[in-house]
Amino acid sequence: MNLENKNLHNIIKNNLKLIGACLLVIASIFLIGLPYLVSLYVVYIFTLIIIYGILAASYDILLGYTGQLSFAHGASFGLGAYVSALLTLEAGLSFWVTFPLVFFITMAVAAIIGAPTLRLKGSYFAVTTFFLAHLVYLIFLNTEKYTGGSLGLRGIQPPEGFLSFDFSNKITSYYFALIFGAILIILIYQLVNKSEIGKRFVAIREDEDLAESLGVNTSLYKTLSFSLSSAIAGLCGSFFAHWFLLLHPSQFSWFTSEMIVIMTIVGGLGTLFGPILGAAVITGLLELMRFAPELRFIFWAVILIAILIVEPKGIMGILKRIIPSNKLL
Repeated sequence: MNLENKNLHNIIKNNLKLIGACLLVIASIFLIGLPYLVSLYVVYIFTLIIIYGILAASYDILLGYTGQLSFAHGASFGLGAYVSALLTLEAGLSFWVTFPLVFFITMAVAAIIGAPTLRLKGSYFAVTTFFLAHLVYLIFLNTEKYTGGSLGLRGIQPPEGFLSFDFSNKITSYYFALIFGAILIILIYQLVNKSEIGKRFVAIREDEDLAESLGVNTSLYKTLSFSLSSAIAGLCGSFFAHWFLLLHPSQFSWFTSEMIVIMTIVGGLGTLFGPILGAAVITGLLELMRFAPELRFIFWAVILIAILIVEPKGIMGILKRIIPSNKLL
C-alpha cells in the first residue's frame, strides 16, 4: 500500500501543471455556465463572492505579501462606492468615466493617509487604521446631504449599456464582475509573483530592517502596497455601488474590514488564491445560515476556528498538505 501511495504521489507531482491547467479549465467552464444552471439568487451570491474575493486578494498585497496589518480596507471599499455613486448622481458622469477615476482617487487618498501612518509599526499601525476606518464610517453616516446618512444613498443607476449589453440585468453584471475579477487577479499575480516590486514587498514582510539595510526604500514600498491594495478595493466599491444600487454606511463599517482580514487569513496569507477561497467559504457559510440568524455567526465562528486549528496557514495550507508542492497552488 505504501508503494502504491508513493507511486500515486509521484504521478501527481510529475503532472502538477497539467492537473492545474485542467482544474482551471473546469472552474472556468463552471463559472461561465453558472447563470444557466442556477437561480438568480445563486448568481447574486456568486457575484458577491467575486467582489469579496477581489477585496481579499487585494488586501493580501498589503498583509500577505508586505506584512502590514490594516483594518481600513473596508473604508477604501466604501470610499470607492460613494465617490463613484456621487460622481454619477451629482456630476452626471458616466459609470465608465467614474470607474477608472475611482482607482486614482482612492489610490491618492490612500497614499496621503498611508505615508505618515505607515511610519508606525505592528499593532500601532493596525490600531491607527482601525480608528481611521471608523472615522470614515462616521463621515459616511453624518454627511447626510451627500451620502444620505442613516437613510442610505438611493437612486444609483447601473452601468450604461453598450452594444447589446444591458447591465441592469443581473446575469450581465455577473459576467462583468467575472471578467473584471479575472483581469485584476492576473494583474495582482504578475505584480506579487513576477515583478521586482513584489520581491521588495516580500523582503519587507520577512525583515523590514534588513530590507532597508540592503537599500530597499521601505517607506515608499509600504505606501505603494497600501495605495495599490486600497485602489483595487475602491474599484470593487465602484462596481458594488452600481450593482447593488443602494449604499448605507453600515455596509462599510469596521466589521467589513474585519471580515476582509478574516477571509484573507482563513484562505492563507501570501498565496493570492487562498484569500479568494476564504472569501468564497465565508460568504457561502453566511448565506447558508440566513435561515437561523441567531446562530449564524456562532456557527460561522466555530467553522473558521476549526479550520485554523487544523491548519494555521488556512485553506491553502490544507490543500498543500494534500498536494505537497508549490507548483500547483
